[in-house]
Amino acid sequence: MKSTVYLGVAAVLSLVLVVVLLFKIAALDRQVQRLNASTSEANGLHTTLKQVQAELAAVRETRPGLAEYMIMIQLHAAKLWFAARAGNWQLAGYQAHEIEETMEAVKALNAEENGVKISNVMDAVLQTQIVQLEKAIESRNQGEFQKAYDETLSACNGCHTETGHKYIQVIRPTAPPVTNQRWKMETTKQ
Repeated sequence: MKSTVYLGVAAVLSLVLVVVLLFKIAALDRQVQRLNASTSEANGLHTTLKQVQAELAAVRETRPGLAEYMIMIQLHAAKLWFAARAGNWQLAGYQAHEIEETMEAVKALNAEENGVKISNVMDAVLQTQIVQLEKAIESRNQGEFQKAYDETLSACNGCHTETGHKYIQVIRPTAPPVTNQRWKMETTKQ
């Protein structure tokens, strides 16, 4: 009789153990399915990431480089000079703003030339010389403007020297950069 009881208890325990194992197997199966789904999702994300990286590389190849931005700054600086000299302060302000926007774009390049971080230089010029230029334009003072303009050119030329491009020296323009621009605002009489 005792052996029958032991066999019954063993059978119940075995049955409980089998049920527990079946639940564990089912839980593990769900985990495997989730991992497979995550792996599929990760593979999809990996493919998408590779596509985005390829698109980004293509965009980087087509965007202007540092030299193109510098040419734009030089053009706006020349237009700024002639606008201010003609007393067209509104156009001068516009050109100063264009220089500022172009410098911000240069910062986004995160370029480095001969150990000089160009973004840091752009930040310094934006916070000092460009601010001085804008104040001179607001005050409509030719003397202050010329001083701020010359200091801006000096900062640019200093950067050129530091980055190993000392052969690039920007000066005050002697002729308008474009011939189809009216520098002086016409006043209308009524």
